[in-house]
Amino acid sequence: MRPDFAEGVLHGHAAMHDRTQFEVTFTYDVSAANMSQDKNVERYRIEAFYFFPNNMGVTSLNFPREDFYRSLHGYIRFKTPIMAPRELLDPLNRQSPLNLLSFVLKRHMMGERLDAEEAEKEARLFGCVVSSLFKHHAGVTLHALEGSRGEASRWAEFEGLLFDFTASACELLERYRALLRDFRDVAQRQAPELWSHLRQVDEYLTYRFDDTLSELHFHLMAACVAPDDTERLASRLRAIAEQEGRHRSQAGYIALTPGDEENLALYTYRASALKKLVERVLYLDVKTIQETTRWRNLAAAAGATLAATFMAFSRHQWSAQLNSHWLFLAIIAYAFLYMVKDRIKEILREYVWKRVSSFFPDNRLLVHDPTKHLDIGQSTERTQYLQKSSLPKDVLLVRNFDHTIDLDEERAETVILYQSDVRLNGREILNGHQRRTHLKHILRFSVEDLLARMDNPTVRVRFYDAASRVFCRLRAPKVYHMNVVFRFTRWNDRNQAAEPTYQRVRVVLDKNGIRHIDQVVDAGRVQELTHRVPKRPSEDLIRLEEERLS
Repeated sequence: MRPDFAEGVLHGHAAMHDRTQFEVTFTYDVSAANMSQDKNVERYRIEAFYFFPNNMGVTSLNFPREDFYRSLHGYIRFKTPIMAPRELLDPLNRQSPLNLLSFVLKRHMMGERLDAEEAEKEARLFGCVVSSLFKHHAGVTLHALEGSRGEASRWAEFEGLLFDFTASACELLERYRALLRDFRDVAQRQAPELWSHLRQVDEYLTYRFDDTLSELHFHLMAACVAPDDTERLASRLRAIAEQEGRHRSQAGYIALTPGDEENLALYTYRASALKKLVERVLYLDVKTIQETTRWRNLAAAAGATLAATFMAFSRHQWSAQLNSHWLFLAIIAYAFLYMVKDRIKEILREYVWKRVSSFFPDNRLLVHDPTKHLDIGQSTERTQYLQKSSLPKDVLLVRNFDHTIDLDEERAETVILYQSDVRLNGREILNGHQRRTHLKHILRFSVEDLLARMDNPTVRVRFYDAASRVFCRLRAPKVYHMNVVFRFTRWNDRNQAAEPTYQRVRVVLDKNGIRHIDQVVDAGRVQELTHRVPKRPSEDLIRLEEERLS
């Protein structure tokens, strides 16, 4: 499930990554149309409020800040540029990777040095764009298929979409493979690594195309439509798939057959490696600097200074009276004062750190673009435990809306706030890139450390079934609800924080991991919630049910 929210300059979506991880992706649009006037730096703030139910047993002692950061994995990369097939195939389009790849070869034919780095970059960017096109157009086509049942006009729309998609996909692949053949002699002679990289992009795309054709075929065969219509389209998909299979065989790529476990394992491993290799053109280098170490050392130094001062004063007092007391008592007094000095140092260190830690970030992240050798931004992040009663009213408003049960609001919850302040050098990005003007900030949270504290995934339930008039005994799922409220803020042209947008997702999990993710509140409903949520959640649920029934 992938709910989208907060469309605009800053938007994102939440998704389940695997059994123990879910991720939220934020997209920063720093294109020329969305840049603030007379500003070189764009500022954003992401606040994530994690609400852990009390029966999870999460506290600041057993899940400290360091464990939270180990569970949270964040990185920043460019978003895949969006280009339609006709834009990629247009010979006059200066943004098309196909044209730029062809220009590299033409310049070399005119006597210039072969720019292998530029060719490799454009080939990988082409692979990213086309792979994204496969996914997008397959989704649109399947959506049309779902709505075409029983309607001749909608079926014709689906058929047209399918033909357009397969035709444009085949043409894009053939154009790239024609360039690949043109590069073969030059690259093999002057840049063998470039030739290998260009082939890897082709291999990656043929695997992706084969997977997309298979997905379309399976959905088509499951559709309840006339057999003749189904077979006509299915035969087209099979013909294209057979053509791709012959290409893979001639190129020496992996050919899959049912039952060949070794080859299947090799395929999954290589497909994953190829995906990482192709998408490397979108990656950014992020260097993390732990700021907490610096400020903890300063707090410790302050505590040690005060403790040393106390010890020096105590030693002076003890020395002045040494002649008038027994030596044994003096040694005991000195040992006691030394112990007090150590405690003063530790207590002051913790006291100072507790008071100043909220003013300084935990980590600072430097974002560097390796392809252009540019520092394009930085971000700071901090996290802290909060009392639920001290949360901002707008955050509580989003958290308390639409409970699964009317007692949910009264349950004790542990709240962890994660805050990330992002500063992007928009002008630097625009000057270095014309196509990659959207950045993706991905936060992936692992619940692995939380699963050990949960009960068994099922519990025994006994009840009387009035319909069958028998007593029943069965095992029901034992689940936990972890809510996360996101608050997004962007600074406007006047360097003022604009009105924030919100999102809330509910992560439903049990001891085996995450079961699913629900979108509870989207950004479009926040203003409505401000005027609608009453003081008591039960009244809210009653009114919502009445509105639904009416």
